Amino acid sequence: MSLLAKPSTTLAALAFGILVFGAGLTSPIWLIVIGDNPIQAIHNGTPIVVMSILGLMVTAVLAIIAGRLQKPLSAQQLAPVQAPKRNHTLVHVVVMLMFIIPFLTIVLGFIFKDSIEFTSN
Repeated sequence: MSLLAKPSTTLAALAFGILVFGAGLTSPIWLIVIGDNPIQAIHNGTPIVVMSILGLMVTAVLAIIAGRLQKPLSAQQLAPVQAPKRNHTLVHVVVMLMFIIPFLTIVLGFIFKDSIEFTSN
């Protein structure tokens, strides 16, 4: 459980979650960009979107369980760890990035659609 207390672990988990969630939510768009029929892309991409949302829910539940399994902190450990303003801001930033990054990915994909080659040589 000491691994969970490291700040780099939290940041790596957040970055990975944002990447996976963004990729899952934008999968129908990328299927359209690579040339699929929009209706077919929606049918093929919907299970990916659903699984990414379910994966995010499972991850949140596991995070809650891991947080409850941690040993209670003593008064000496608790004082430097408490940073409610920072944690509050971090939550807002992560939630915003979870929706901004996929949106920017879609916009950039449509802007650079002509210059991106999706076939292998």
